[in-house]
Amino acid sequence: MTIPKLLCVGSGLTPRYRRNTLQALAMPSGARIQFRYLSSLIPQDLQKKLEGMTLNGASVLLGYVDCTEKARRADNRCDILPYRYANLVTSRKVGSVFILHLQVGDFAIASDLERFQRSLTGDVPKWGTDNKLQGAWCNELPAALNSVRRTTSLEDWQLIVQQIRQREDFDRVPYFCTLEGLFERRSGERVALSDGEYILRSNNDYELRVFHFDPDSDAHTGYKQTRWLKLSVVGPWIQLPTSPMLAIDSPYDLKSIRLICRSTIRQQHSSLVLKDEQVNARDKSNEQGIELYLPMQIKGTIWRTTLYGLFLGILLSAQQLLILFTQPAVSSLIPLIVATAVLGIGTGFVVAFGLNKPV
Repeated sequence: MTIPKLLCVGSGLTPRYRRNTLQALAMPSGARIQFRYLSSLIPQDLQKKLEGMTLNGASVLLGYVDCTEKARRADNRCDILPYRYANLVTSRKVGSVFILHLQVGDFAIASDLERFQRSLTGDVPKWGTDNKLQGAWCNELPAALNSVRRTTSLEDWQLIVQQIRQREDFDRVPYFCTLEGLFERRSGERVALSDGEYILRSNNDYELRVFHFDPDSDAHTGYKQTRWLKLSVVGPWIQLPTSPMLAIDSPYDLKSIRLICRSTIRQQHSSLVLKDEQVNARDKSNEQGIELYLPMQIKGTIWRTTLYGLFLGILLSAQQLLILFTQPAVSSLIPLIVATAVLGIGTGFVVAFGLNKPV
């Protein structure tokens, strides 16, 4: 059986919904986001598939549905703007709500938005005769949808942002941003996410790069009040040797924050939280900004620490054995040699493993 492709859209009816769109646009490829829908927003046949988790792994097209009166079409349908592809990791029903865990991938751009609207079939979001919203927010896509193009280009991302910025729901967003990725400083290689987590190595140096863009600006204009992004670290295993604050003080720029993984013996878990410091739901001008959560797994160095402890223990034992061999004949020499070696190596392990604690 061919697994259908899904269209999952979010509106701009609440600050939380708008922020989901900003998050999905900002996340690095491989990161995970959660969408949720009341049962009434999903067709009956699709509900059964999602509840039975038979669609896990399906390709999902994420989109923003414009429910404003200004975007109301002649046939009462709502405009939909695609912006990113994802894969459905898993789905479940909690009460009357469907929870969809999605792993974001390539960006999705429709150069001809009118053509994209015409290509959509089924019970798409629309206004009813009673002036209430109807239709499905999670639906199956037509099999031959070719009006959307996959892309990883940041230039295309800027075009998608410009399309969304023109909509009333996002006309007060001061800037958009996306994570170019997390990179090893030594090799310059991008760190890939595995099961939605960054896998980092103990005693290693990294750099998080954030690209921000104001679609209202051009090459010579675009001054706006400075805003601040703050990177917070959960847990003691990540150190920030540079400032955790990023100033959004220009229309476009690439900013970076350095991270150092501390030495740890066992596998540890941590997370990065990148948040707009001026987000305020009580003030509509400040309600929109990113808030990203990126889980991390830090690989321990138990084998290297064990070898270090063994080496240190051998040195300590050798020192004591040299002193022992310089003494006159001692009865029961072998037990003393064994005891000295055990104590020396034990001390080496205590020192090696005892030093691998966060401060």
